[in-house]
Amino acid sequence: MTTHEDITAKHRILRSLHTALFNTGTGSHSGPPVEAAGHPSPGIGIGLLVLRITLACIVGAHGLQKLFGLFGGSGIGGFAKVLGGYGFTSNTTLLAWVTALSETGGSALLLLGLGTPLGAAALLGVAVNIVYIKAPTGFFMGTQKDGFEFQLLLGVVALAYLFTGAGRYSLDARTPWGRRPVPYGLAGLALALVTSTGVILLFR
Repeated sequence: MTTHEDITAKHRILRSLHTALFNTGTGSHSGPPVEAAGHPSPGIGIGLLVLRITLACIVGAHGLQKLFGLFGGSGIGGFAKVLGGYGFTSNTTLLAWVTALSETGGSALLLLGLGTPLGAAALLGVAVNIVYIKAPTGFFMGTQKDGFEFQLLLGVVALAYLFTGAGRYSLDARTPWGRRPVPYGLAGLALALVTSTGVILLFR
């Protein structure tokens, strides 16, 4: 015969099991544990790290081509001439410096996961300008035309980092913008759009 004590003991066992499975240490919830920094699992942190390094290396290499002529690049002077071919008519050398420093500096910040809103905003601003000037050539890249699909992809990844943050494996992980990236991401997005618009209005 089941006694009141037996029923109470069973309830205690069930509560203990529920607590062991779902308690994160900061309170209980009916779902899987969530990291304190806001990322559901180490796997997401690793994914953000891999994507961040890839984006930083690709854009950073292009920045070094422009800045120092590395990797077969044309350097500042050669890139200024390229900008002239895309319709920029004033201060192309200054714009070449701004673009090269934005790509190189922004990539360095992303690589370290330091100041991610600023680094991602720099890369996004450059990407927006390139997509704008290449839009008449079409979306797809090919042998006969220079589409903007590649720059669009890089820009979208940079945009995503404004709102995800650099992830747990970064120097930003414990900063306010690492813990709550959305408000800082909105500020970075505004900065990228304002600077991109300024470049188009001032240099074309």
